[in-house]
Amino acid sequence: MAWLWVAVMVLATETNANTITLANCPVSIIDEAQVPARVQGQLIELSVKEGDSVTKGDVLGRIDDAVLRKTLEVKQHQLAAAQKEADNDVNVRYAKWANLVADAEYQQAVDANNRAPGAVPQAEMRRLLLERGKTSLAIEQAAHDLEVAKLTVQVRQAELAEVEEQLEMYRIVAPLDGVVVKRFFHAGEWVKPGDTVFHIIRMDRLRIEGMVRADQYTPGQLANARTIFTVKLPHLGEQRFEGQTVFVSPVVEVTGEFTVWAEVTNIRDPKNGQWLLRPGLTGQLTIQLNP
Repeated sequence: MAWLWVAVMVLATETNANTITLANCPVSIIDEAQVPARVQGQLIELSVKEGDSVTKGDVLGRIDDAVLRKTLEVKQHQLAAAQKEADNDVNVRYAKWANLVADAEYQQAVDANNRAPGAVPQAEMRRLLLERGKTSLAIEQAAHDLEVAKLTVQVRQAELAEVEEQLEMYRIVAPLDGVVVKRFFHAGEWVKPGDTVFHIIRMDRLRIEGMVRADQYTPGQLANARTIFTVKLPHLGEQRFEGQTVFVSPVVEVTGEFTVWAEVTNIRDPKNGQWLLRPGLTGQLTIQLNP
């Protein structure tokens, strides 16, 4: 749109030892965003309209996510079940008790044979020895199963996080603080990934562009210099906006001038809350020169 950027020739109209004043400096946008849909689906909610102020992170709209929410519910239950398994150490405790019993039975048979050789047959001794070894290994197996259960919890957590990330894709979120200047869709309409749903511009800080004579000023005099932008507004008269230069072009144009950008802080009208300075206006930029 034409008012987003106006390139005009700006000449120094007033100077002294410490300042330079440039006339007819245009106001333009620093930050803006064409906010897109990130997934395909039906818009079921649009919470802002043209003229509304938004804050970075605000949810501007939502695409139908009913199916994914059901998936989220399933993943939450699966995680809860996995957590129960990971917290259940009954098998480990049982295996330890079984091993204590098997070890005691084997030791009892050994003691019996020491007192009366042959009291416990060799076949029974081998069975008791095998049982003791089996219960010992059962402790390791139960511990292994518990570790696997804990890893399963991590898998379920990752799966749940993945679905939550997918759900975020169904939300249309403001990427910056600003004002909605255009809404391209209505609730109930179908959108595809990449479709622009909102156009937002930042209004709290705006850019002022000026052109400075290269044969009169050096970049060092203008870099990071304090500025005052003055503009006459209907019914309000002359208004001043403070700022600072943020860019001094290293390129000198064929006109013998180079570009300077300043960023100024915008002000709201105390009566209605509307921003006073708007892109497309022109005014006078005074720069406090560096030594």
